[in-house]
Amino acid sequence: MNEIGSHNLNGCMRTYSGKTFDLINPLPEMVDIRDIAQGLAYKAHFAGQSEHYFSIAQHCLLVCDLLPESFKADQKLMMLALLHDASEAYIGDMIKPLKVHLPAFVLVEDKIMKAVCKKYRLDQDRLKELKTYDIQAQQMEYDNFYKGEQTIKYLSPKEAAKEFKLRYIRYYYQ
Repeated sequence: MNEIGSHNLNGCMRTYSGKTFDLINPLPEMVDIRDIAQGLAYKAHFAGQSEHYFSIAQHCLLVCDLLPESFKADQKLMMLALLHDASEAYIGDMIKPLKVHLPAFVLVEDKIMKAVCKKYRLDQDRLKELKTYDIQAQQMEYDNFYKGEQTIKYLSPKEAAKEFKLRYIRYYYQ
C-alpha cells in the first residue's frame, strides 16, 4: 500500500513540520507549535460560513485579547488561552450541532488536548476558567459575521499563523 493510504488506515497524519501525528494515540512529542499555528491559521472558524475568512488561530488570539488584566500576569493561563483549540489544528473545527452527536470525536479531541497540555506543562482543568471569554469571542465573531458589526480586523492565514507564533514566544518565554 502507498504511504498516503497506510497513514489513512492507521490513524496517523503527516504534519506541516514533517512529524507523524497519531490522532488516536497522540503523544506530547508529536505536538509542535508550528503545526498548531499552521493548522489553526488555515482552518476557518464557524465552518467558513462568514463573508470574510476568519481562522481558528485568530479566534484563539481574540480569546487572549479578551482576558482581563488579572489573567494576563499568569503565563500558563495565557498559553492555555492561546492553545485552547489546539486539537482543531489536527482534526478540524466541528460545529457544535454535529459534535453533540459524535461522542467518539469528542474523545479524540480530548486525547489530543491532553497531549498538547502535557507538552507545554499546562493544566487542562483550567480550560473552564477561559470558557466565558471563549463564548464572548464567539459572540463578537457572530456579531461581526452576521449582524454587520465591524470590530474585527480580519487576518490572512499567513498573518494569523505569524501572530500566533509570536504570541506563543511571548507567553512561553515570559
